[in-house]
Amino acid sequence: MPSNLAIPTGSSSPRRALSTAALSVGFALTGTGTVLLGVLLPIFAQKWGLRDDSAGLLLFLQFSGSSLGAIFSGLKRIRSMAVGYGLMAASAFNLIFTHSHTPFAVFFFFGLGLGMAMTSTSLLFSDRWGDERAAKLEWLNFVWSLGASSCPLIALPFVRHEDTHLVFLLIFVLSLLLLAWVVVVERQQMPTVAPLATNTARRPLGLVFILLAIWAMCVVGVESALSGWLTTYSHRNGMPSLAGSTLATSVFWLGEMLSRLAFSTPLLKKIGRQPVLIWGVWGFTASAFILITAPHPWMIVPAACLAGIFTGPLYPLLLSLMLERSARGWFFAVAGLGSAIFPWFTGLISAHRGSLRLGLLVPCAAGLAMLILGGLVFKPERRAEG
Repeated sequence: MPSNLAIPTGSSSPRRALSTAALSVGFALTGTGTVLLGVLLPIFAQKWGLRDDSAGLLLFLQFSGSSLGAIFSGLKRIRSMAVGYGLMAASAFNLIFTHSHTPFAVFFFFGLGLGMAMTSTSLLFSDRWGDERAAKLEWLNFVWSLGASSCPLIALPFVRHEDTHLVFLLIFVLSLLLLAWVVVVERQQMPTVAPLATNTARRPLGLVFILLAIWAMCVVGVESALSGWLTTYSHRNGMPSLAGSTLATSVFWLGEMLSRLAFSTPLLKKIGRQPVLIWGVWGFTASAFILITAPHPWMIVPAACLAGIFTGPLYPLLLSLMLERSARGWFFAVAGLGSAIFPWFTGLISAHRGSLRLGLLVPCAAGLAMLILGGLVFKPERRAEG
């Protein structure tokens, strides 16, 4: 490919800044698209007569599609991104005209497009930024959280009128615009290589990969389980209106957005990745237990916000650790398994035990698992260094 078509490598390049802005908008759209099904789930459940296990299957199909999208995102970042936005546009177009049946297959392909767009964008940022990878991925996931936290507000008018067609029309138009941008403007470039992180370089590489991948699977799983079920959970626990029930989902993603914004600054270098990861897991686990034991519906909202704040920086930091060692999409796919399985299990438990509160024990259990994984990854290293 001709070198004059590539995005310049200088961080102050106007073309690179414009590319970063456009791709950030696209990443925000994928955040909105990921959360949208959970926000609209009570409407779909009523319209199509879905039990919690069937509603959980919708979430499973979207997130399993997203996980497969990570696998299909190869070394051709731009091509994968274009295919992803194309699938999003085609799926949204189909959902505009869906009336009388449950579009299970369409949500799978919508998730497939989301996964390809998200993974290829993350890998492209990793290629470009090298030793600034961790902070830039925090930024990228901040704008994703911005899109996710804005989703309930964008969908609010349609939730009130129980009409979802205009929401998917908006997704369709924006996906087409981003597809055009990627095809016309963006170009592939060689990755910038960063040195291995010193705090895990001495560990067996295979073990680090396995532990961090399982950890990331838990993080993505709890994000998806909470964002997918918080609106329904708030509504069933006494929130006065369905529109008000979306508030818990919105503040969850708002909390994630604020914490990711904070750690996209030099604050991350001052504190260090390890303390942020460990304290983030402790904070999330405590917040999740407060969430499921809340005696009043309005206590769900601050607990959801705290869960988002503590969860926010975890995935980007784990991602930066992995991308220092492998610039392929398999890690996104492994992490994405959690986003498919955890919301589905939540719905299964809720349907069979008759309580969504019991179903939300799934993300709580994942929080405990992350505490164990944090100890396995970091504690032996501290003893060895001492």
